[in-house]
Amino acid sequence: MKATVKHIVKKVTLELIYDVVDERTKELKEEIKSIQKKIDEIRSEFSNELKEIRSEYTNEFKQIRNDFTNEFKEMRAEYTNEFKQLRAEYKEDFKSINSRIDQIHTRLDQIMHMLSDIKSR
Repeated sequence: MKATVKHIVKKVTLELIYDVVDERTKELKEEIKSIQKKIDEIRSEFSNELKEIRSEYTNEFKQIRNDFTNEFKEMRAEYTNEFKQLRAEYKEDFKSINSRIDQIHTRLDQIMHMLSDIKSR
C-alpha cells in the first residue's frame, strides 16, 4: 500500500508539474505573440514613416530639379540672346571692315592706274 500511495503521489505531483508547465508555456506563447504583434506594428509604423520621408524628399528633389531646369533654361536663353547680339555686331563690324578694304582696293587700283599712266608718258 505504501508503494501505491507513493506511486499515486508521484503521479499527482507529475500531473501538477505538467499542468504548471503547460500553463506557463501557454503564457509564454501569448507573450511571444504579443511581442510579435508589437514588432509588426512598429515595422508597419516605420514603413509608413519611411514612405512619408521618401515621398517628401522625392517632392523636394523634383522641385529642386524643376528650379534648376528653369534657371538653366533662363540662362541659356540669356546667353543665346547675347551670342546673337554679338554675332550681329561682329557681322556689322566685318561688313564695315570689308567695305573699308574694298575702298582701299579701289584706291590702290586707282593709284596703280595713275602710276601706269605716268610711267607710259
